[in-house]
Amino acid sequence: MQRNVQTFIDEITAEKIAQPTFSGRYDQLTDQLDAWLTGFLDQVAADQLTQAILTTEHDPAISFRLETSVINLPWNALTEIGKVTMAEDTMPIKLYMIAESEAFQSGLRIDELGTATDVLADRANAKMVLTSWFEAQIDHLNQITEAEA
Repeated sequence: MQRNVQTFIDEITAEKIAQPTFSGRYDQLTDQLDAWLTGFLDQVAADQLTQAILTTEHDPAISFRLETSVINLPWNALTEIGKVTMAEDTMPIKLYMIAESEAFQSGLRIDELGTATDVLADRANAKMVLTSWFEAQIDHLNQITEAEA
């Protein structure tokens, strides 16, 4: 799966995207991972630019997203994506895992899950990678919260 960079930016700007949203209690978020990933990958398999959101109530606030992109910047950084890429280039679509919280030093953690093609070819491995990454983000947030208590 590939996209022309300008087409990618235009589709997100015009909201020609899928945005499934999932939510759960903070202590039960891991129960949502399978549905979250499956909902995301089903849209990716349909060649749809997708941002799947997993929300919860927590203090400090935290949100998780799975996003399709041409580079490792979140959709809310479209201006930067346009600055660091060539609009006429066609690039592979990659899938990114994003955790966002004011508790994190940089406020944002973004990691690559893989190319859309590779992830769709091995969903079981993608689930293992996502689960490991997700648990690491929760552990990190819990450590920060405990240190501040």
